[in-house]
Amino acid sequence: MKKHFFIAFTGIILGVFIGYYMLISEQKTPDTIVLIGTGILGIVIAYSNVYLSAILDHKVPWKKHEGTRLLTGITMHLVITFLLSILGYYVYALINGQQVTITNQLELVFIKLSILLCILSIIYQVVYFAFYSYNSYVHLQIATITLERKQYEYQLNALKSQLGPHFLFNGLNTISSLIHKDVSKANLFIRKLALMYNYTLKSYHTKHVSLEEEIAFVESYNFLLETRFDKRYSCEIAITSEVLRTKIPPLTLQMLVENAVKHNVMSTSEPLKVTITNDEAYIYVENNITEVPHKVHSLKIGLRNINQRYLLLFKKGITITNGSNFRVKLPIVA
Repeated sequence: MKKHFFIAFTGIILGVFIGYYMLISEQKTPDTIVLIGTGILGIVIAYSNVYLSAILDHKVPWKKHEGTRLLTGITMHLVITFLLSILGYYVYALINGQQVTITNQLELVFIKLSILLCILSIIYQVVYFAFYSYNSYVHLQIATITLERKQYEYQLNALKSQLGPHFLFNGLNTISSLIHKDVSKANLFIRKLALMYNYTLKSYHTKHVSLEEEIAFVESYNFLLETRFDKRYSCEIAITSEVLRTKIPPLTLQMLVENAVKHNVMSTSEPLKVTITNDEAYIYVENNITEVPHKVHSLKIGLRNINQRYLLLFKKGITITNGSNFRVKLPIVA
């Protein structure tokens, strides 16, 4: 409502101003009916220019074609306003019984009106661009804050998975059993566990890490799993050196490995085998499917969390294939 009131009010002011200027310049005294007519004409011109701006914003966006958009805007607004003004002048002359031809009155009217409308069109485009830029900046700031908030939310969910009591309980149990069997391995297990928690805590405020850092983290996690499950679990990582510097959301690979462990029963006769490989465009995390555990406690942060983070950060989603093997395809982001 406020928008339409502002457009109408501005149109009336400009219409009356143009009409008054044209009549006074021809030494004619404007009456009330003429001023009302110019006000109505101003409203028509104002709405025409507003809708024209919306069309130009869509066809010739400011972000991609600033100069072209500015020049096109000035030209189109000048033409539309000029034609409507001349139409209004013709109607005025017709009502007053005047004979208007191109060779007499209109020649001077064209010149005066063209100069005035050209100035107004330039002013309008500059002001419109200023408001458009400010509005775009505000929306960009809001979008950035929203993105960061969602990112922290997803990171927090991933962090909860690693700091959960169940994971820590299993780790402490493994340490307890190793102390009496292999002290050096128990010390190594504690160091790997500490490295995991250190990486997890540091990654909370990080949107993405290098694939090399994530793989180093997964290798520590694999050591914990292989120590705990022995021959019932194995993980092979075969990533080419060309993609080690690419980006990946932190904890992504670890969450996929954890997801495989959580949703499969492992045994010596049917061990769980996880492979992490890549090609030029994707990283593949794949595991064989064994018997499904009877009780699986899920925090509902796994695959959906990973997909949401990829979409949020890189505008690319993950692909899941569930056949003879379970495979997740992650897009490589430079």
